[in-house]
Amino acid sequence: MSVLDLVLANGRIVDGCGNPWYWGDLGIQGGRIAQLAGVGSLRGRRVIDVQGRYVTPGFIDIHTHSDLSILVNRPAESMVRQGVTLNVIGNCGMGAAPVVEQRLTELRHDWGRLAAAPGVDWNWRSMSDYLDVLQAGGLGIHVAVLVGHGALRIAAMGLEPRAPSSAELACMQSLLREAMGEGAMGLSTGLVYPPGCFAAADEIVALCRVVAAYGGFYATHIRGERETILEAVAEAIQIGRQAGLPLQISHNAPKYGAPHDARANLALVEEARARGQDVTVDNDTHTDFGPLLVETLPQHLQERGAAEIAALLRDSTVRRQVREEIVADRRPAFGPAGLLKHGRWERITVLQAPQTPQAVGLSLETWAQQQDQDPFEAYFDLIVQNGDGVMAIFNYIDEADIRRLLQHPLVMICSDGRVEAPYGFLADPPDYCPCSYGEFPGVLERYVRDEPLLTLQEAVRKMTSFPAQRLGLTDRGVLRPGAWADIVVLDLERVRDRATVRYPYRFPLENYPHRYPEGIDYVLVDGVVVVDRAEHTGALPGRVLRRR
Repeated sequence: MSVLDLVLANGRIVDGCGNPWYWGDLGIQGGRIAQLAGVGSLRGRRVIDVQGRYVTPGFIDIHTHSDLSILVNRPAESMVRQGVTLNVIGNCGMGAAPVVEQRLTELRHDWGRLAAAPGVDWNWRSMSDYLDVLQAGGLGIHVAVLVGHGALRIAAMGLEPRAPSSAELACMQSLLREAMGEGAMGLSTGLVYPPGCFAAADEIVALCRVVAAYGGFYATHIRGERETILEAVAEAIQIGRQAGLPLQISHNAPKYGAPHDARANLALVEEARARGQDVTVDNDTHTDFGPLLVETLPQHLQERGAAEIAALLRDSTVRRQVREEIVADRRPAFGPAGLLKHGRWERITVLQAPQTPQAVGLSLETWAQQQDQDPFEAYFDLIVQNGDGVMAIFNYIDEADIRRLLQHPLVMICSDGRVEAPYGFLADPPDYCPCSYGEFPGVLERYVRDEPLLTLQEAVRKMTSFPAQRLGLTDRGVLRPGAWADIVVLDLERVRDRATVRYPYRFPLENYPHRYPEGIDYVLVDGVVVVDRAEHTGALPGRVLRRR
């Protein structure tokens, strides 16, 4: 009997394909799974007796925003400690490449404070350059990239709120063609954010046809998640059909103000598949989000500097116009802004406000009452006083819809988070990002063990082989001989998401500083132990995975 590099012995094997677990040993050689055999039958240079814990493929997070934060924290602490071995970046139309020199300032503005983080030096221009930078510094997890439509638009025409000229569209197509040839997996759009919100469907179809020629897919944050969600899903499906490529609808839970529950948008997906179109969905399981307040202003204001926004909002006439725009929502804003539109101020809790710290922990409703103000006036004043330093938690999704999506076979699990760490730049000040620490353990804790909606094997399928299939990765996301050894060993009875808090919130928030989960005991990336007895080893075996 040959001696293998590593054996995970005496485990309950969950293969990632939806099959029931079985007892066995798993042997690794040269970074790949070499053998699956009966308990006690394999020999290794290192043997880890997992003592009946579950052994699963590494979790693949199909929708993240780690593009820059993983340059700040290359060990990918918050992701790998929850069992994630692959992040897909470039989502929601946001991308770090390609970069055109004369438009770099506008692209950096799109990334906020991360654009000036340590490790982010913007010394790349092409997608290939950027992927090389990612790889050269070492990675704790694998990364695959989508081309952000916003990055293409900024490169070709800046932040102009109009349709592109034929030359500008040709420029975007050329940059996209180059990026796809350099290994990108597909194209993403964010059709509620600037500059993507200024694009019509025909522009996106023209770009998606480029992606289709390379065998890539189209992922979209659709054009409206609330009142217009069904029209937006229908538009996405039509774009995919016209361009002839697979469609991934991102984080597709209806947000507050939607006239239908999640069954309605899922029905549109089912109908498209019945016609032979490849459409799938992802969703995270958090009901809230913590944006900057400036990000809930109408899109044409968001690309201005904080000082300019504050100056504009000191004018009562501008305030009235902005208020009317928010309520009218003619160009649908992203989900949390629906709470402003519908006046649900009690669901908005101030999280950070450096110049008005007495507001932290209060709902905007309570804060407005204390200031004897109309809530809209209090909201504008917080922006004027704090600029882009004021952040709030918006509780804007019905958990019943999250549960509906979670149970549907066409929906995979994502975090919509990014690589974080409870130390250094990423924790000063800390963002509100429970999904970045606890998304996958939280699903196992809440929806598999404590409030069962899914079997373990189905939850694991949604985290592993299903997203691997969308990415075209046939040798990841499964436990079988020949596959790369991206592996999680977890104790289901001990799994705990320690980062998530529930509405109504109690301050100071119990998840500050951010907390890693419990029960994720070992994580392997290409056969290298990155998490060993729940501690990061410092190993950086991750790779940039390019489309083949």
